[in-house]
Amino acid sequence: MRKSLRFSALLLTFLISAGGTHAAADLDGARATFAQGDFVKAADTARAPETAEGFAFAARALLVHADLVASAGDRLPLIEQAEEDARRAIALAPDYAEGHLQLAVALGFKARLEGRLAAHAEGYADEARAHLDFVAAREPNNPWLHALLGGWHLEISEVGGFLGRTIYGAEIAAGVEAYDLALALKPDDLMIVYQCALQLAALDDGPLTTRAMTLLQQVTLPEEPDALERLTFERIAALKEALASNNAVRIDAVIRAQKGEGVSPKRHQIRPPIGSPK
Repeated sequence: MRKSLRFSALLLTFLISAGGTHAAADLDGARATFAQGDFVKAADTARAPETAEGFAFAARALLVHADLVASAGDRLPLIEQAEEDARRAIALAPDYAEGHLQLAVALGFKARLEGRLAAHAEGYADEARAHLDFVAAREPNNPWLHALLGGWHLEISEVGGFLGRTIYGAEIAAGVEAYDLALALKPDDLMIVYQCALQLAALDDGPLTTRAMTLLQQVTLPEEPDALERLTFERIAALKEALASNNAVRIDAVIRAQKGEGVSPKRHQIRPPIGSPK
């Protein structure tokens, strides 16, 4: 009887260990596929073992594909699947920060696509902030937490104006400060630099646009870039070229395209050179 129990315990240990090994192998494979640029396949691979880490990585891969690769008509289904994956990650491991961060990103993307009124009605900004606050209480030095907090403040400040800032408590200064901290924690992350510059440029403010241009001019491509770094660097080059043109219509078109939005009517003149008074 004791031998039987001992064998059963050993078998259970083996099965648990084997399952963990397979899950780790799947995630390693997903990371390799991600680095090569097949983000959708990477998501499928990461999702297969049904772990919190896998679902969170799947969400990240789909959000990257939606943001940097997909056509306009394909973006929303990808974002909705990423949202589902992030929620499954949280359900499996409520304290796992990455699930909360990816859900915040997905909600932000949905808000851009569905418009400010729908976003307000659905409570996207409030829910995203709640997930960011959850992570902040547990991982205060997570660079992506601060990058997303910066994006939360600046996005609402841009699209919501005074009313948005009043309702949600968003502040441009707080957004800049959060991005500064993210860059201090991870200064060489191309995506953090790019997102910060894009958000600053979208505010259409002379000093902030100058700061965005300074960030972009300091970027260099790694010697052996992965697919995400190459795609991000292409976005950086396009944004830098647009800002250097001082053509307000062109700048707006590039910013809106990179954010997945329509053209804004607020920029309609040739602006003065960056750094000069308006």
